[in-house]
Amino acid sequence: MIGLVIISHSADVAEGTLELAKQMASPEQKILALGGTADGDLGNNPPQIRQALLELYPLEGVLIFADLGSSVLATEMVMEMLSDDGYDMSKYHIANAPLVEGAVIGTVEASLHNDVLEVKKAVESMSFNKIN
Repeated sequence: MIGLVIISHSADVAEGTLELAKQMASPEQKILALGGTADGDLGNNPPQIRQALLELYPLEGVLIFADLGSSVLATEMVMEMLSDDGYDMSKYHIANAPLVEGAVIGTVEASLHNDVLEVKKAVESMSFNKIN
């Protein structure tokens, strides 16, 4: 089983995305959501990202969904620091997909017991077109 992490600049966006994703999740699915700074403002919280990634460390893989570029940069920085501390980050991947849609589709794919690279490929290959 793989874990999913939802990272947003906003705690409300992260929690709302988690709520949607959990509607599609199998009961044993591990999904974490975090957002905002330590003092509740909009932004990133690298120590919180670190804690979430370590919480899922024993899993077969982890797919991370981030809302904006600085969320991706903060996550990459944390992953590099964990790697420097001796953690194997090779099974951790950041999805290049929209936060909400990617997390929901990723949850469905993960619930089918696909591995992390299969789930990443599925969310990154989806067409997220607007309805006209």
